[in-house]
Amino acid sequence: MMMFVISSLVSMIVAFFLRLPLYPKSKYSFESTVIFPTPILGAGIYIIFKYLFFNGIEIAIFSGILGGLFSYYSNRIFGE
Repeated sequence: MMMFVISSLVSMIVAFFLRLPLYPKSKYSFESTVIFPTPILGAGIYIIFKYLFFNGIEIAIFSGILGGLFSYYSNRIFGE
C-alpha cells in the first residue's frame, strides 16, 4: 500500500514540476492535470511493473516518474 502512495506522490510532483495545471480549465475538459489522471497513471504503471519485475521503492519511484511524464505528454499524444 505504501508503494502506491509513493508512486502517486512522485507522479504528482513530476507533473507539478512540468507545470501541468492543478485543475482543468473547464468542468468537462479532458485536459491532464496534477490531480487527475496523474496519480492513477503512476499507480497503474507501478502495478504493471510490480508483477513484471519485483516490488521495491525503486520501481515505485520509476513508475511515478513515468506516470508524470505520460500525463504531461498525453495531451500532445492524444490531442485536445
